Amino acid sequence: MTRFRILSLDGGGVRGAFSASVLATLEESLGKNLVDHFDLIVGTSTGGIIAIALALGLPARRIVEFYEQHGGEIFHDTGVVGRWTGRARHFFAPKRSRARLRAALEVVLGTRKFGEARCRLVVPTYDAIAGRIYLLKTVHCGRFIHDYEALAVDCALATSAAPTYFEASPFPLHGGASYIDGGVWANCPAMVGFVEATAFLGVPPHNIDMLSVGTVSEPFSVSPLRRTLGGIIAWNKGLIELLVRAEVEAAVAQAKLLTGDGFHRIDALAEPGRFALDEARGISDLIALGAGEARKRQHIDVVATRFLNGAFAERFTPLRSLAHPQGNQ
Repeated sequence: MTRFRILSLDGGGVRGAFSASVLATLEESLGKNLVDHFDLIVGTSTGGIIAIALALGLPARRIVEFYEQHGGEIFHDTGVVGRWTGRARHFFAPKRSRARLRAALEVVLGTRKFGEARCRLVVPTYDAIAGRIYLLKTVHCGRFIHDYEALAVDCALATSAAPTYFEASPFPLHGGASYIDGGVWANCPAMVGFVEATAFLGVPPHNIDMLSVGTVSEPFSVSPLRRTLGGIIAWNKGLIELLVRAEVEAAVAQAKLLTGDGFHRIDALAEPGRFALDEARGISDLIALGAGEARKRQHIDVVATRFLNGAFAERFTPLRSLAHPQGNQ
């Protein structure tokens, strides 16, 4: 039986430049296209943007260029004074502009639709109105018919609308729906991919190979101050960091346990504070770090053997097709 291959892409703001660089380096080093070799791609937030672009057939290098060319527009940096002004504004309003993010995404994704994906695609988000998790899905099961006609840009915005950084994202196809970042519950979507494969597609757990790509980790511990006097001021954004880190660690551990030897993760460790989630200054370093990590033998040998090995994934034929799919923009 051919093994079922899943690509899982973490959230992490501008640090998605690291993930995109890992993937571009793998594609170019091995001479293979990711979209041809994976049966399912799952991605959250910045990882969701990458997942959508890959599934639509864009080479990973084009996604690296997206971060290089548009990162400064999306995460606008006006120097020390501008950064402090932005932090002050952050107390009362979203720190970044959704309009800037949308304009940048439109340059890359154009007017293409989610249903044009060349492989199965699952993108976590959160329904801000209904107060429930939501998964954007291609039509790989008969009842998944609600998302495929949506603009790819709207789907990318829905998964990446991080609370306090961007306002919630409206979703025209779903009427009055409004979505926020899928990272609030699945920043590492490895288990989302595992459940999709086993529960909806009937894939045995032992037949899954999963490649999980992170967005750079940092050492983290709960300080004595937070442990003993941890009020709102003491915790500040550290509480969010703790919750996200714990979710990622849990998802990785569970996926490893359930897939056995089928799980492989690529990530890098950086010193605390080196790469902010929403500052473009570190993009070039992130790209270099991703390329270097992908070239390590411990990663490229595994990817060459189990993932980009020349054995194409079974052709994905959605159960419902677009009447007039848009061309590549």
